[in-house]
Amino acid sequence: QLAPNAAAGAGQGREKPGAAGAGQGGEDFQEVGLKTYLIIVCRANGPKGGEELREWHASLLASLLNTTTDMVLREALSHVGPRLVFSFQHVVSGFAARLTDREVAELSKLPWCVEALPDATLRLTTTYTPELLGVSTPATGAWSVAGSMGEGVIVGILDNGIDPRHVSFLDDGMQPPPAKWRGGCHFAGEAPCNKKLIGGRSRAPQEHGTHTSGTAVGAFVRDVQLLGAPAGAASGMAPRAHLAFYEVCLADTCSATEVLSVTEKGAFQDGVDVISMSIGDDTQKPFYKDLIAVGSFSAVLSGVFVSTSAGNAGPLERTVTNCAPWLLTVAASTMGRRMVSRVELGNGVVMEGENLNPYELVKDRPLVFIAGMFADGALSAVDVRGKIVACQRKEDPFMLAEMIQKAGGAGMISWSGPKRGAATTPVDDLTIAASRVTHADGEKIVAYVNSTPNPTATLSFAGAVLNRVALPAIAEYSSRGPCNMSSVGVLKPDITGPGTAIAASIPGGANDTAPTKTFGLHSGTSMSTPHLSGIVAMIKKARPQWSPAAIKSALMTTADVTHPDGTPIVDETSGKPNCFAMGAGFVNPTRALDPGLVYDLAPADYIPYVCGLGYNESVMSEIMAQPLQNVSCAKAGKIQGKDLNYPSIMVTLTPGAPEVDVKRAVTNIGEPVSVYTLEVVPPEGVTVEVVPNVLTFGLVNQRMEFTVKLKRGPNAAAAGTAEGSLRWVSGKRSVRSPIAVLFEPLPNNN
Repeated sequence: QLAPNAAAGAGQGREKPGAAGAGQGGEDFQEVGLKTYLIIVCRANGPKGGEELREWHASLLASLLNTTTDMVLREALSHVGPRLVFSFQHVVSGFAARLTDREVAELSKLPWCVEALPDATLRLTTTYTPELLGVSTPATGAWSVAGSMGEGVIVGILDNGIDPRHVSFLDDGMQPPPAKWRGGCHFAGEAPCNKKLIGGRSRAPQEHGTHTSGTAVGAFVRDVQLLGAPAGAASGMAPRAHLAFYEVCLADTCSATEVLSVTEKGAFQDGVDVISMSIGDDTQKPFYKDLIAVGSFSAVLSGVFVSTSAGNAGPLERTVTNCAPWLLTVAASTMGRRMVSRVELGNGVVMEGENLNPYELVKDRPLVFIAGMFADGALSAVDVRGKIVACQRKEDPFMLAEMIQKAGGAGMISWSGPKRGAATTPVDDLTIAASRVTHADGEKIVAYVNSTPNPTATLSFAGAVLNRVALPAIAEYSSRGPCNMSSVGVLKPDITGPGTAIAASIPGGANDTAPTKTFGLHSGTSMSTPHLSGIVAMIKKARPQWSPAAIKSALMTTADVTHPDGTPIVDETSGKPNCFAMGAGFVNPTRALDPGLVYDLAPADYIPYVCGLGYNESVMSEIMAQPLQNVSCAKAGKIQGKDLNYPSIMVTLTPGAPEVDVKRAVTNIGEPVSVYTLEVVPPEGVTVEVVPNVLTFGLVNQRMEFTVKLKRGPNAAAAGTAEGSLRWVSGKRSVRSPIAVLFEPLPNNN
C-alpha cells in the first residue's frame, strides 16, 4: 500500500484523492447524489453470458430506474451519462451501477437482487534486487536454472498510471505477445504499444504505477543514474515477460469496483497470466464484501496467479490486508540501500538518518525539541521560524512536515517510539529538509537539547549508499499478522520480498518526447509485491504445468528464514524472528524452482473452505464461485481454515480446547523415488506430533497425507502467540512450513 502513513511512497500520497468510482467523472456523479454499487443478481433465470447477459443487466437496471426515479430527478441526472458502469460475465453474477440512496433502498425489495455492495475506497500500498535475490547470478541464479526470464508470460499490473515511453518498457529482444492476448492499447498521448508493453490503459504517467511495473518486468537498462550518481544496470524480476497495465487508481486512491471490473477484463477477456496489485483495503471485511478477494477468487480458480501487498501499517499487530488464502500476500524487508540524511549536532555528534528526497544544506540552525501531538497544539506553542524541529513521531510524517513547513521551520528530525527503537529507519518522501533517525539517536538529541541553552544542528543530504553485505530484516512499516478476522484460519502475510529504497523506473518530464530514463527510489509493500509478481512470471514460464497454489507453495516452503551466514532473519522492530511479520520467510527464487514437494489445491478445494466461513448459498453461487458450475455447500461440505491444504499452519489453542489436529497433503514433484523425513521445531509451550513422520514416494505427482497434532502444554502462555516449524527433508531439499499458534484464555464470565 502507498498510504500517506507508509514508510515511503511514490509521492502521490499527498495529492488530493479523487478516484472516479469505476470509471471517469466520479466527482460529477457524486455532485448529483450518485454512488457506485456492485449489484449482485440471482442468475438462475438469466442468460449465461455474452451480449444477451449485458442486455439483461441493462433491463434490470432500467426497470429499477423507471419505478424509483421521478421526472425531476431524471432530468437532473440526464447530463451525467450512462448509469450502468460494468456488466460482469465471470467474476460475479451482477453489474456495477451508479445509484441514488432511494434507488438502493428499493433494490432490497426486488426478487432478483441478492445484495448491493457500495464501492469501497482502496489504497495503493531495481538496480540491486536481482543480485540480492540471486536471480541474476551466472550459472546458479534463478534465470539460469529456469532458463527463463518470463518469456511469453503476461503480467497485468493494476495501479495508478504508467509512463509508456520509459526505456524500461522498450521491446528490444522481445518476442511478440502470445496469440491468446486480446487486450487493447489506450495510453496517454496516444503512445503506441510494443512487444514489452503490449496493452492496457493509462490516462497519465504516475510514479507509483511506473515504478511497480519496472520492478516486476522492466527490461534491461544500462548506465542507470540515481540522484545524479551512477547506479549500474537495472531490470525487473522478469525482464522478458510482457506487460499489460491497467489504471485503477487516481493518485493513491482506488475504486474497488474498478479493481473488480479490471480483474475480470484482464483475467477473462485479455488473457493475462499474473495479476499484481499493490493495493489494499484499510478495513478488513468478509471476503464476499471484499472486491479484491471476490475478483481474485474467480481469477485464481481459472488459473491466474494474483499477488497483493500486505500493507504499510506496521509494526502494529493484526494490520495485514489481503487475507484471502487464494492471494499471495507479500510483506516487505529492508535491504542494503539507504538514502542517508546526515544530522550533525552543535556538540559535534554526527548521526545518519534517512530521507528519500534530496534537499539543500541546512547549516547551523537553532534546534528545538517539541514533545506531544502537533495536532493538539504542541507546535503552535513554540516559535519554530528558521529552526530545525526535533520530535518523536506520533502522527503521520507528511502531516508533521507540512505543519513545520507552514510554521516557518527550516527542517525536521524525527524518530519513532521506543517499541520501534531497533529499527533501521524507513525512508520518508518529504518535501522539507528532514532526517529520520533511530529512537536511540532521538534520545541523544533530546539529551543534547537539554544540556545547552542554545542547541544547534545541521542537516545535509548524503545521497544513496548501497551496502551489499547488509542483512535484510522485516521492515518496520510492513503490516503484521495475524488477520483481524478469526475465521480466516490461515497465516498472513505469506512471504517477504525487498521493499525498502527500491530503485526502479519513474516518469520523466511532462514535455519529454524521447524515451525517458529516469529512476527513483520508493519504499513499501507496494514495492515488495511486484518483486514476487515478476518471480512468479519467471516460474510460470519455467514450470507451466504448476497451478497457482503449487507456485505459492514452492515460494513459501523454500523461503529463507536465515541469512547465508546462518543468522536468523528478524523483525527489525524487535530483533527477533517473527512469522507474523515475514510469513514463511524471505523469497528464494532459485530454490522455488525445485521445491520437491508442494501443497497443491485444485479450484474445487477452496469451496469447502469458503463454505466453512458461514456464507449462504446465494453468496457462494452468485459471488464467490462464478467459474465453477452448480456450487453448493451442501454438496461440497465445510472445513475449518486450519484444514485448508495451505503451506503454513495456524491454529488457536485455549484451555477449553487445548488440542487440535491439522490435516495436510503434499504432492511429489521431485524425483520419483524419494524419502522425506520429519524435522519439527515446536512452538514454545506446545507439543507437536506428526503422523506419519516419514513420507516415502515412488512416483512423480504421488500425493501423501499427514496429520499434525498440536497440544497446549502446562507451560504455555495464557495469551499471545508462539511459533515453530515443520520441515520435510530429503537430500538437498527442505520443505518448510511455519507453525503459528494463537493462545486464547477462557472467557471471563464475571
